[in-house]
Amino acid sequence: MLTLLTFPDSFGAPSHSPYCVKAMSLLQMSGLKWQPEYMQDPRKMPLSRLPVLRDSDQLIPDSTHIQMHLEKCGIDFNAGLSDVDKARAHALVQMTEAGLYNILVTYRWLNDESWEHTRKAFFSGIPALIRGPLTRKLRKGVRAKMMANGIAQFSETQRVEQMKRDLNALSIQLDDQTFLFGDTPTAADAAIAPVLDMILNLPVDTGARALLRGWDGLPAYVARVRAAIYPGGTAVTLSVAA
Repeated sequence: MLTLLTFPDSFGAPSHSPYCVKAMSLLQMSGLKWQPEYMQDPRKMPLSRLPVLRDSDQLIPDSTHIQMHLEKCGIDFNAGLSDVDKARAHALVQMTEAGLYNILVTYRWLNDESWEHTRKAFFSGIPALIRGPLTRKLRKGVRAKMMANGIAQFSETQRVEQMKRDLNALSIQLDDQTFLFGDTPTAADAAIAPVLDMILNLPVDTGARALLRGWDGLPAYVARVRAAIYPGGTAVTLSVAA
């Protein structure tokens, strides 16, 4: 049986990492037997991050490489898509994982109010004696990365304006379809919906959360993806708190 080494659940998602949820969703779509193995500390893993797929004696890190590994096993996550559709899907995934993901990280880690919820949800299993120093160090590192790529240097208004372009691109592709490329979920849905899902469920009110919650069609799309390919296959009701 395949085993996915993954971060545990938080904020209503089956993992607090959208990349872990992406890998879970791909495994659900594959029809193969698999099980999760939850971890808090990925430092001993290949690339020092999660998710990692264990297949017999192989450890395959990174959600994209996990997808490629499953495809080599004969799984087609894009059945019926034309070459043009596959190119569009690739571009939309890259846009989401390089753009919207960084917006998610910025609000989770750098917004002081949100950070208190993030720290509690992500690191409660770490002994209290070292939790403070460790999380301060990790947050400092995340801040440096977000400053380096520029997103943390923008005002909230600028981040929201940038986000609108990405959401508009997704909306145009989605149109009135069930999923991004028709009636059947594809790899693009497995990659994109978890990022949107986690922005929708940020623990405090932010410009990003408000924008996405008010965007016609996208919250309902995320709910459909959750029901179709998330482990457990259930939609959630958005919290009105905060």
